[in-house]
Amino acid sequence: MTWMRLGSAMLLAFTPLAFIGCGSGDGINHGGKLFGNLTIDSKPVSAAEIVLFTEDGKHSVSGRSKNDGTYIVSEPPLGKCKIVVKTSQNKQIPPAGAARGPVNFTDPATGEWPIYVTIPPRYEEAATADLSVEVKKGDQEHDITLTAK
Repeated sequence: MTWMRLGSAMLLAFTPLAFIGCGSGDGINHGGKLFGNLTIDSKPVSAAEIVLFTEDGKHSVSGRSKNDGTYIVSEPPLGKCKIVVKTSQNKQIPPAGAARGPVNFTDPATGEWPIYVTIPPRYEEAATADLSVEVKKGDQEHDITLTAK
């Protein structure tokens, strides 16, 4: 076999391997964007992490709320998803008007200083959160309403 034929044979043999693993990589179908307002007792919840879990709990996607309570979660998994909202990670951040230490907590995407909003602990754990959404293809608006009770 000549070198040219050997090279062509190797190219044909290994070309299919180059395409294995292409695609999203996680094996789930994603929607466009889920967006809306996050509130507790009609007041905005700022700097929260919004996590969407698939029904089986194997996949999750998260986004953050701005200080006005608006949020966006990009490419959430399609189908019924459980919603978890977390704010406790901001508990130790000083208020926006307080003297700021050496750590800058400003969100690089929005330029906003996070404002801690207390929410009931039940919303922060997948086992106790009672929020859900049916995610469909494309962009979808869904307001998340929390209560302090």
